[in-house]
Amino acid sequence: MTELFSSVQISGLAFANRLVMPPMATNNATCSGEVTEDILEHYQKRAAAEVGTIIVEHTYVRPDGRVNDRQLGLHRDELTDGMSQLAAAIQQHGCRAVLQLTHAGAAALRGDETALQAVGTRPLPGSDTVAEPMTPGYIAKIKRCFVQAAERCVEAGFDGVQLHGAHGYLLNQFLSPLTNDRDDEYGGDERRRWQFPLEVVREVRQVTEDSLLLYYRLGADDLIEGGLTVRDTAPFAQQLVSEGVEVLDISGGLGGASPENEHCEAYFLPQAEQIAKEVGKQAAVVVTGGIVNACTADRVARDSAVDFVGVGRALLMDPYWAIKARQALQKTAL
Repeated sequence: MTELFSSVQISGLAFANRLVMPPMATNNATCSGEVTEDILEHYQKRAAAEVGTIIVEHTYVRPDGRVNDRQLGLHRDELTDGMSQLAAAIQQHGCRAVLQLTHAGAAALRGDETALQAVGTRPLPGSDTVAEPMTPGYIAKIKRCFVQAAERCVEAGFDGVQLHGAHGYLLNQFLSPLTNDRDDEYGGDERRRWQFPLEVVREVRQVTEDSLLLYYRLGADDLIEGGLTVRDTAPFAQQLVSEGVEVLDISGGLGGASPENEHCEAYFLPQAEQIAKEVGKQAAVVVTGGIVNACTADRVARDSAVDFVGVGRALLMDPYWAIKARQALQKTAL
């Protein structure tokens, strides 16, 4: 048995193997955020082909926080039935189903009335659009929407919920000094920049406790000069775990999911290993980042400090990648 396809338990929940399909947008929802047959088929096909965990693509908690017209949403009770079908379609094959919740903040679609609201007075890197900073009242509304969406996630029967704190979206925007120059309780020094993401985690944990695992996708490195590095995010990761996060999914921050001029596989492994050392056995760690080769995935699972290995684009291109990977690794072991 290869390490990638060995079973593992996290907080009493059994996983068939250590292979994770990370969240990747299909943009196949309806314009109202509803699950479609195309989405059901997309995820069921990969769940049936030996993927151990699927983290369903970013799902907005408020319409003003979406980044695409065809993005999944969980902002209304009426959307829960479709999500229940999606969770069941994944789980019937022994695959764990996790749903990623997000608000894009200043990265949201232009044209939504409140989409131009930002965390602070600074535009997102690469943008010259200066938006009005969010008021404390608006911040509280967004937090409540995360909590309500998590409640619907519980009702839909998912195994876990992931809060999206990477890739320049809202929780990442609050954390980064490049976008958060507020002078209230939600910004200024490092600890105050932590405040809003931690409040979201704390309140979501209250409604998900004993029902599903709490994941956090952490932008461990902004990949931009003056932004967050793993030296900043490692202590934040420890605080996330203290607030109830059970699985940390390590990726990039404001600079996105793919570093420029980075062509090696597992390019976020150094950050993931540092985070794993910080949290020890208190939480599981997922690493992603350009992994396409079965031997690379197995080596990361066997030799690194992380618990799960995310394979994204390779699974997007080939839904049967996991079956082929297992067969290739078995031949190599002979």
